Amino acid sequence: MKIKYYKTILLILASTYLHSQETEKSMSKDVPNSVEIVDSHLEKFFADDADIVVFDEIESEIIHRDVYFIKATEEQPYHILLSCGMSALPMNVPDDIDSSEFAEVMILLPKEWNLEYESFSEERNYWPVRVLKDLMMLPHSNDTWLGFGHTFMHEDNEELAEGIGFNSVMLAHSKELSEDFMQIELENDKTVEIYTLIPLYKEELEFKKKNNATALLEKFDKFGIEEIVKVGRKNVCK
Repeated sequence: MKIKYYKTILLILASTYLHSQETEKSMSKDVPNSVEIVDSHLEKFFADDADIVVFDEIESEIIHRDVYFIKATEEQPYHILLSCGMSALPMNVPDDIDSSEFAEVMILLPKEWNLEYESFSEERNYWPVRVLKDLMMLPHSNDTWLGFGHTFMHEDNEELAEGIGFNSVMLAHSKELSEDFMQIELENDKTVEIYTLIPLYKEELEFKKKNNATALLEKFDKFGIEEIVKVGRKNVCK
């Protein structure tokens, strides 16, 4: 694979919400680097000429957060943004919950989405990256866990970016990508689960809270809502 690494400080400056709520913690030198694991996993699914960019975090706290940008092709008509670093440490999953303690998250964007680094000064372009990075940190800074059906709401219930309508995202299982892609088998017989992020409108988030994630996903199926993000799509709960 052809992988380019961009050292970025913009990603740190733009992703401040979670850090502002926590006492800053330094990243331990003992925390594993997830890059080798993710690279090896991607080699199984993408050809040598695949165009992949990594937005590499310069300074890190608790974990090192990278974001892989796998560019759209004719065969794959959407961009993939995939987190790398969240799975470096186990999450605090309750004993009675059947969910992996290791996870990463991804989001699928239409090929028209501007993901050039220079465009990240505009929040309308950058918000998917910011959400990935916030979610990567959340379980480790708050001693909690993330799994299927969990939701993440923007601060003060505002839109994830001005004018897009979505105020939150939900973790779900991908329908676009295979189950083999969405699971990374580790040498210790543990598994990294990759969850796809589905942006939600306020009313959809409220419906999910009153019902459950499966009920909301059934509504999406009924109205033909795809996993690939579409700003301006139908609100299935309004």
